[in-house]
Amino acid sequence: MALARPQVSRHRRSAVTRLFVAVTAACSLVLAGCSDGHIDVRSIPSVGWPSYGGVAGNANFAYADVPDDLALSWTRPTGGPVTAPVTISGKGNVGVTSNAAQGCNVLVLDGRSGRKNFCKDMRAGVEINAMLVDQYDQPYLGEETTFLAFNAGGAIRWRAGVIGVPLSAKFAAPNEVLVTTTQGQILLIDTQRNELVAPEVKLRDDADPEQPLLGFGDCVRNGPQCAIPAPAAVDTGRERFYLNFFPEGAASSQIRSMKYNKVGGKREVRTAWTADVPSGVVGTPTLSADGATLYAFSRDGKIVALNTEDGSTKWTQDIGGHGFATMTVSPDGLIIPTGSLGAPLTLYRDAGDRAERLWQRTDLATVSLSALTQQKTAWSVVRDAGKDTLSLVEVSTADGTTKRSLPLPNSAGFATGVSISYSGQVATATNLGEVYFFDSKANLG
Repeated sequence: MALARPQVSRHRRSAVTRLFVAVTAACSLVLAGCSDGHIDVRSIPSVGWPSYGGVAGNANFAYADVPDDLALSWTRPTGGPVTAPVTISGKGNVGVTSNAAQGCNVLVLDGRSGRKNFCKDMRAGVEINAMLVDQYDQPYLGEETTFLAFNAGGAIRWRAGVIGVPLSAKFAAPNEVLVTTTQGQILLIDTQRNELVAPEVKLRDDADPEQPLLGFGDCVRNGPQCAIPAPAAVDTGRERFYLNFFPEGAASSQIRSMKYNKVGGKREVRTAWTADVPSGVVGTPTLSADGATLYAFSRDGKIVALNTEDGSTKWTQDIGGHGFATMTVSPDGLIIPTGSLGAPLTLYRDAGDRAERLWQRTDLATVSLSALTQQKTAWSVVRDAGKDTLSLVEVSTADGTTKRSLPLPNSAGFATGVSISYSGQVATATNLGEVYFFDSKANLG
């Protein structure tokens, strides 16, 4: 049966990489099953950086190569504070949400110029959403009481009623979008027909559809009134996702593993295991590329690595302070924790039974989530020494040396993350509401 539809109110890469990206993009735009000649129109994630964390598991890793002649292409103000990372679609369009008091608080910007493709004025809660984008450049976003699907031009395709405020959504399977809310509701929705593909789950009995912002203020500090304060990490291969979840009446939050495989031919969402992390969890869980390890921050300043089979602890690593939001993980096990504002840039490696610190740059005061690339480099936003301004820096993961530094003009505060498109463009946004987009000089007009 279709979901309720409430009314919305105002308020240079290697040749191998080039080939891989070209084939992936072509298949995404035309068909998902290239082998048998049948056109598959089911929605899947766009190539590039189509969701929170870049990929379903929140790893903040890009297979694209960033060009050597990267330069600032354009900047654009959003009109309000930005708290969620920006996304970049396969066509290079930048999706950003803000807490603008007037005008549009949702923008889709043309990567070539920064001009608006379209903008929307949505209700409270949209500012915590990083846009999810499919292969047709169609965005998916949530606001209080409602999750919405748009077409590439910004027209609403459908609305689904929810309890609370939806968090940044993820694809769980082709044509199936996973929606979790601040009040602990879980929905799997068919992206074409706006129908549930599994019975809804409510993880807490105190979920209140009459008070959509109940507990919303607790989400930033991971307080007990916010059932799910951060986006899920999704393993589409194993059909599992992982949540930072605060049980009703509990003293601290936990990691909860959820299955969503088919039982008797139908999807069913159910708990696989729970893991009580000492002192509780902060921020978003992050999944390793092989799906075997889940990383989370604890409130007592540690990275906790969990076995995804049963939730047992593999190792812990004290980083001297809790994580600000999430972390960055490469397929070969490199980890950059997102520390508190001004924390040094630090690189660890998962050694299986422990974490090895490879290097630390105490001279770099990080103020954003980082991104790792297949070029064996890391990108982050740092505060300029002795100034309030910020710069986008690239460092080598081999030894931490700086490869280049690109100023963010008229910047201040902190950045919400670094997003990298499939063609190597880089975007970031400051919390004060300015978007910065970098491209190859060869593409600049």
